Parts: sequence; structure tokens; C-alpha cells
Amino acid sequence: NPTGDPPCDDVEKVVASLLEMNNGNFIVSIVPLYPDGDAKLVMFDQYGGILQETILHYDENYEVATILLDEWNGTMNAFMILCNMTENNAVIMHSYIFDDATTSEPKEIWRKEFTETRDLYVYSDRILIDKNGCRTFMFEFSEYPDVPPIDYYPIILKIDANLNVISEKEYESEELNNSNMPYCCFTYSADSTQYYYVSYNSTEPPYGYFMNVFDMDLNLTEQIPFVSDPPIDLQSFGGNWSQNPYDGKIYGLGNKYDIYTLKDRCAFKIDVENNKVNCLRLTTTPEDVRVDNAVGTNLCFMPNGDIIGQAAYNTDLWFQFKPDGYWIYMPVFDSNMKKKSEWYYTMGINYNQHIFNIYPTKDNGVILLGRIRFEMGEELFWEPYIFKFPASAFNPDNIEEAHAHNLHLAVAYPNPGGDILNIRTGLRNAVLSVYDINGRKIHEQEITDDVTSVDASNWQSGTYVWKLGMRNEELGMKEVETGKWVK
Repeated sequence: NPTGDPPCDDVEKVVASLLEMNNGNFIVSIVPLYPDGDAKLVMFDQYGGILQETILHYDENYEVATILLDEWNGTMNAFMILCNMTENNAVIMHSYIFDDATTSEPKEIWRKEFTETRDLYVYSDRILIDKNGCRTFMFEFSEYPDVPPIDYYPIILKIDANLNVISEKEYESEELNNSNMPYCCFTYSADSTQYYYVSYNSTEPPYGYFMNVFDMDLNLTEQIPFVSDPPIDLQSFGGNWSQNPYDGKIYGLGNKYDIYTLKDRCAFKIDVENNKVNCLRLTTTPEDVRVDNAVGTNLCFMPNGDIIGQAAYNTDLWFQFKPDGYWIYMPVFDSNMKKKSEWYYTMGINYNQHIFNIYPTKDNGVILLGRIRFEMGEELFWEPYIFKFPASAFNPDNIEEAHAHNLHLAVAYPNPGGDILNIRTGLRNAVLSVYDINGRKIHEQEITDDVTSVDASNWQSGTYVWKLGMRNEELGMKEVETGKWVK
């Protein structure tokens, strides 16, 4: 966790993929968002110390869309997905990764030529790998014509363990219910006999989400409209969902909302056999908080059955660069769709964090991948960001451990604020107390909802301390959260 001004340059970068090595070290791929930056692999130890950086080069005419990492049969691999905007083609290059994070010379394993003379973009950040070492890639290409609408279409590519292409299918958006869904909505069935891809029909009735089912030869075999139980609007169901390796079911994290209200954060469990989507409502959202979509491609499935997600809260503040008012929401729920706890991760007053992915580690920890934004002088900069939590940090009974890793059970917003102080928390049977700068208690009330709003219109401008306490029969009132709020 950065404590001062981190090193930076003027090229935005993101952490694209992570690979955990058998010796406890990690390798991540770093991808520039602009073509004049270097793509590279970085190896670091379990304490965050950088051990090796390897610059990846291919051809100056190609832009790196992403670099995906995987391991098969003890061999570590890097797949570079590149686009040539001038000549309208895309390629996949493969390199072996050695134990010191250096790589073999890249070898081209796939190329796609496009006939349209348009700007070309490709999105993909997941590899599906089966027990035979066959990899399947789902790309969503976007061609930006001079006149809208933008055309999206997916390509599914399958290669064998020897990196030879064995199947490739290209679909028009109309074939997949006018798909404009993220590439991360693509996964296997529990027994790896089918592929699933979620799409959304927004152009003509019946509107709604569909599960597109493909056989192992990538042929579209079925399209299942989703019916939720209870009925809800599944808008924004895209993103941050994947198959649970422990029960084989597919889980997601997204929003339910309509055009007249803001969004509620929900977890989803997909019952493909019965064409149902079970929904767990995680939060309610007041009018003054914008809940953005979940980003990233996966949920974090823990061996004890816990499922941990991550999503951005209040992106309005993020775009305004107000780090003290912006946080990452991390719910914990189980496979029975019961919420166990919810956490708010923040880096404090100096940084915005934009998290892309969340991974479990071999020692039952949790890793976040993303980037941070910070100020130096009058300029804003971005840097790749990786943070590891121990599994014990998500135990509500060990709040000191959580606080040591910047996890909190409650947050105050907006901060600085005005006439209203809002406290958001998943805790119940808690008591909120507010103190002025002289330590005098000026407010107290029970916590009964996700958001408790306090009328601060008669308070003087200044800094206040808020505290949440939980009643304990043996210990009395136990403080579990505290923070400062500025009016």
C-alpha cells in the first residue's frame, strides 16, 4: 500500500493479468493504455518486492490490447493480443515465461484480417483452459465507423495444448440478441461440455438478457432468456462474474435498476438447467450515491465457501478526483446466496483506486489488481496497483486485522459534506455516535438500514468524529468503526 508519492510516468497503464507461481511469487502483465508505452511482465514476491521486470516487444505498428497469463503442465505462458489500426488486423503472439520472468521469443499463433477500413478495437481478458490444455478465447471486436451506430461482434477462438488453432467462430451481434455485452460474460459449464455467453437485447422486444449456449466446437446451440426469481430488472448484469470451481455454478455481481431510479448492488446465481437467475440484494442506494457497474472479469471464490466481489462506489467522486469520498465495495456472500458481510476498501486521502480484478491466492489470501490515480503538483497520474489481503482480514470478528489493511465496515459520505451526514454500513443493531472537535457527543441513534442520514444543518463548520458501537452482553458497547467527517 503506497504511503508517499509513488514513481510515475505520463503513460497510463493497467495490470492486465496475474499468475501465481509455485514458489509463492507472482507475475503480472502491465499494459499501456496508449501505444507509446511499454508492455511488460513484473515478478514480485509475496511481500510486494519487485524481483524482475521484462519488457515485451513485438512490432511498433501494433498496439497491445492485453496480455493474458496462464499455466499448463508446469509451463507458464504469456499471450499478447495486438491490433494494427492501420492495416486492420489483429494477432495473438505466444511466449513461454521462464522462472526468472524472462520470456522466449514471441511466436504468432493466430491472425485475423479485417476488410473494413475503420478504427479497430479488441477486448478480451480471460482464457478458459480445460483439462486437456485447450484454451478458448472470447474476443469482442468493435469497429467504429464514421457514422454511428458502433458495431460489436464476438469471435470465439480455440487452440489445443500445442497452440494450434482447432476452431474459430465469428458471430454477428444480431445472432446473439444484438449483443453488446462485455467479454467477461463468457465461461464454461460445470463439466466443461458447453460454453456460456450472456448477451442483452436492447433494440426490439422482448428486451432482456439471454444465455447463449455453445457446444465445444463453438457452435451456437441454444439461447435461453433469463427469468429472475423474484422478478427484477437485470439491467447492468454484465461484468465480474464467473464459474465457482467448488460447486460448478455461475455467479455474478451487477446491478438492478430502471431508468427512473438508481441502482441496487446485487449478486446473481445462474441456474442454467431451470432457466432462472436467483438474486441477492446486497445494498439499497439513496439518490445521492451513484453505484457503478462491477468491473473486472471474476469473483473471488474461497475454499471455505465464501464468495468475495468488488465494485466501484460513487464514481462521480472518482471522476472528480475526490479520494476521500471514493471507495471500493467488497461484499462477502455464500453459495446459498446469503450475505455474510460487506466491506469498504479505501486508500485514504491521497489516492483514487480503480480495481479491475480480484483473485484468490494459494494461501487463501485475496489479491486486487488495478491502478491508482494521484496528484503531483497540479497534474494527475496513473500507476498500476496490486494489493494483497490475508484471508483473516475479512473476518468481522477481527476488525483490527481488517483496519490494518484499509478495510472498513462503514463509511461516511459525502466527505467533506454539508447539511447531511450519511453513514453506510451493513451492520445492524449498532449505535452511531457523533462527537464535535471538543469530544462532546452531539448525536446518537440506532443503525437499522444500509444508510443512516443525520441532519447536520445546525452543526457548525468543522471536523467531527463518528463512531459505531456494537452492544455486547459481556463487554457492553464495543467500538467497531470510527472516522472523521468534515462539514
